[in-house]
Amino acid sequence: MNRQVAEAEDRANRLFEQQEQRKAEMKAAIERSRQLQINRKKAQKDSVKREEAEFADFWQVRNEEL
Repeated sequence: MNRQVAEAEDRANRLFEQQEQRKAEMKAAIERSRQLQINRKKAQKDSVKREEAEFADFWQVRNEEL
């Protein structure tokens, strides 16, 4: 009887540890995804700013030529 109880506790503990590990992996994946999204948005903003600056420089040079 005691052996069966011990085996059941071991199974329950292993299951709990597996669930906790999966939970930690999912949290890590969510955090990585969030960071990648932040980086993409920042890169997109930087790209837009760079394009606007290039556009402004182009027209400034163009107006100076005229």
